[in-house]
Amino acid sequence: MTSVELAAIVAAVLMAGVIAFQVALAAGLPLGEATMGGRAATVGGVLQPPYRAMALGSAVVLVLGAWIVLGRAGTVPIFLGGQALAWSAWVVAGFMALNTLTNLSGRHPLERLGMSSITLAGALLVGYVAYAAA
Repeated sequence: MTSVELAAIVAAVLMAGVIAFQVALAAGLPLGEATMGGRAATVGGVLQPPYRAMALGSAVVLVLGAWIVLGRAGTVPIFLGGQALAWSAWVVAGFMALNTLTNLSGRHPLERLGMSSITLAGALLVGYVAYAAA
C-alpha cells in the first residue's frame, strides 16, 4: 500500500466518523448544540426537522467527498477521471479546510475542539492525496 492510498483511507475513515455523527444527529441524537456553530434550533438537544435535513445533506456531501478522495488515490473506481478528478480532490480538501474554520467558530467544545481536529486532519490528508496522487 502506498502512502497516498493510506492517506486516502485514513481520510475516508475520518470522514466516515463525521458521516456517522451527522446521520445520528438527523436520527435524533441529542447533541444538536455541538453542530452548526451551536446556532441550530433544538429541543432537548435534538435538532429540529430543517436542521436534521441539513445534517443528512452534510452526510451525503461527505460520502461523495470520501469517494472522490479514494478514487483519486486509485483505491475505488469512480465516475470522474483525469483533471476532473484531480480538481475534485482539491475541492474536497478546500471544503474540509473551510469546515475546520467553521468548526473552530462553534460554541460547543465538541465542535470547536473535537470536530475541528478531525476536519483539519482530514483536510491535510486530502490535500496530500490531491497533490501526490498520480
